[in-house]
Amino acid sequence: MDSLQQLVQQTFIARFGNQPSIIALAPGRVNIIGEHTDYTGGFVFPAAIDKEIIIAVDKNDTDTITGFSVDFNEEASTNLGAYDPTHPKEWFRYILGVLDELQTIDQPLEGFNFCIAGNIPVGSGLSSSAAVEMATCIAMERLFNFSLEDQAAALLCQRAENNFVGVNCGIMDQYISRVGKANHAVKIDCSDLTIQTVSINTPDYSWIIVDSKKRRGLVDSEYNNRRKECEEGLAIAQREFSEREISGLRSLSIADLGRLEKVCSPIVFKRIKHVISENNRVLETEKALLEGDIKTIGDCLYASHASLRDDFNVSCKELDSLVNILKDTGDVAGARLTGAGFGGCVIALVKSDAIGSVIASIKQHYTSDCLQENESAAIWPIVISDGARIIHKE
Repeated sequence: MDSLQQLVQQTFIARFGNQPSIIALAPGRVNIIGEHTDYTGGFVFPAAIDKEIIIAVDKNDTDTITGFSVDFNEEASTNLGAYDPTHPKEWFRYILGVLDELQTIDQPLEGFNFCIAGNIPVGSGLSSSAAVEMATCIAMERLFNFSLEDQAAALLCQRAENNFVGVNCGIMDQYISRVGKANHAVKIDCSDLTIQTVSINTPDYSWIIVDSKKRRGLVDSEYNNRRKECEEGLAIAQREFSEREISGLRSLSIADLGRLEKVCSPIVFKRIKHVISENNRVLETEKALLEGDIKTIGDCLYASHASLRDDFNVSCKELDSLVNILKDTGDVAGARLTGAGFGGCVIALVKSDAIGSVIASIKQHYTSDCLQENESAAIWPIVISDGARIIHKE
């Protein structure tokens, strides 16, 4: 039994006095490329990873929902149907949001107990919140004997974060947590939510994540502002190209940027420029993965980071420093920030036989005010994994 699963199961037994009937797992994700494109109807290219949230649940024959977070060492409870988006325990809100959305679609629930824990660093940009939501969703499906289609489950968890938690996120994080496939990235077309799995074909190279240790909370960040700026850009584009059907920024091409620059504010133009070019980079990366073209993959990663830094303005000195250190090693094909930005992690494609020297270089050269004394960035190779699943059922 996995150590995290064992911890959750044993904690559940210690607090509630019985075995859980269901234990569910949902993974975090890394987005290989395609950042801030999902909520504009574009392409994203994430993969589920071996960092996860595990939740153990069992009915309690009451009208109360009671749970314990191992990570926060806190208990929280509420009456069935009384879901408060301002609940003082923030981690509990993500679970309540899913329950609230299930109530909205008239899915009957009963009181239950739960224990939850994870090994996804909170605030790292690896989607711990989406994993909490999806783990809760799949646990509820099995505990109360109903089933959602993958797309419907992802949309429900997205609504939980949009409507209940207050983060106006796109669909990517919840979707990949549901449909991830081991050793594959998943290209998601966010205009119609069709998916295509693509084998991770990077011979002699490995993917690593570097956690800057710079934390950010999306609710209090510039994320929602970026989305509003993209919506403003879309409205301008629809007026400027009224002869065309422009349903999302995905409908625009590099050739359209000249006209748009004349009618957009400088800030809105930069946002549009990033989204249009990033969609192109997703398609280029997909083709390069299919062909095992490491150089093109790396070039797209570096170009993505530059665009996120200069046009979308969501990078920070810590992420820029890590990308520069990685680039200078000579053993890295490409690197970029992954996630919404403002802190969090960098993803890099590294020669497999040079991972040790790359790690040593980061530990030697990376400095930041957010690090504790004698602390450095956290670095680990990615194991690309399957999506949400039940790992124990009585």
